[in-house]
Amino acid sequence: MSLQERSNKFLKQIIRNYYAKRPLKEPPLLSMREVAVQPFGSKSYVRHLHFTSMSKLYDYVIENPPLHLYYSSATYDDPGNPDMESKGFREADVLFDIDADHYPECSHSVLICSKCGYIWINGGAKCPQCSSTNLVSLPQLSNECLKKAWMDARAIVRILEEDFGASKISTMFSGNRGFHIRVEDKHLSLLDKDSRRMLVDYIQLGSLDPGRVFPKVKLERRGGYVALFHRRHEYGLRARVRDYLKSVESPLVIGDYEAYNYDRVIDAIDALKISIDPAVTMDISRLSRFSNSINGKSGLLSKPLDVSDEFNYNFHDFRAMNGEVLVKPAYDLAGITILDRKVNLRKGFVEKVEAYIGFYLALKGLVYLVRASGVEVLASEH
Repeated sequence: MSLQERSNKFLKQIIRNYYAKRPLKEPPLLSMREVAVQPFGSKSYVRHLHFTSMSKLYDYVIENPPLHLYYSSATYDDPGNPDMESKGFREADVLFDIDADHYPECSHSVLICSKCGYIWINGGAKCPQCSSTNLVSLPQLSNECLKKAWMDARAIVRILEEDFGASKISTMFSGNRGFHIRVEDKHLSLLDKDSRRMLVDYIQLGSLDPGRVFPKVKLERRGGYVALFHRRHEYGLRARVRDYLKSVESPLVIGDYEAYNYDRVIDAIDALKISIDPAVTMDISRLSRFSNSINGKSGLLSKPLDVSDEFNYNFHDFRAMNGEVLVKPAYDLAGITILDRKVNLRKGFVEKVEAYIGFYLALKGLVYLVRASGVEVLASEH
């Protein structure tokens, strides 16, 4: 058995042991949803799976340990039908995806050429040393970047609750670079694609005409234009902008109104813009990860979070296992930050690392797992 085959065997066994603990949160109406998996060792997906119970789903994933495990945002009359038009669409949860590496200051990554092992930071679609396009990207996400994405996720939830009356909202760490939001309220799950596009536009202020929503008012004593806000009776977007302005400066109070310099209003609009992938929210047949499933890109958990919490986590908190493993690096990995740990590994030398770090590196194809007998998989709370 080759090193790669042995390593893959360890990886599959760890995944199998994890799902044997039955950690997944059951989606509402599972029997009406399509299930999809990316099998271990495959680049393609197996779609249109249908399970009438979680017990049958566990039987399948334990027998066929998946890299990724998804279910449809939509419910169908016939979810197992391979023809999308014949599934019998009913409604679809509304999804939002916030990735921390979309912020300019958080987009750094280490690139490793899988052909020659050359390592560099940021940029390029091919290796500067050998011109290979077979590259492994290791995002360098700080805790501050994750916090920034979490603050945007919380802001989206507040807008959904306050402006759209949503109450059935769940949030989770994606298991990789950011956060997912799922809305199950009936009056939103019945929205069509165009309505979902408008919902995204409202949240991220994409096509806002400031002059229509915030009319300019000339105040001689201020020597310029201002926008007026009622001190108590503002709602939706106007309330959002007013509250932001009030948090950063003191207004000019005029009876029941507050006046803010118009340039500051434009600044507030820019500050309140949230980057959302419209394609995710508009797609009514979108697949999304099972809560508490393993993300096969990182080996970390897609873990549910309480939106009322401040973000005081690091990647270690989302691990699927405890213990240590022995790894044999396929490349020199000196002084590189892997998730939230810095590693110094030499090609060909067997080293001991924390299990979740070794799992991550092995999934990326950067090391071989040599021994994983000390790994304890963790049972996630539903």
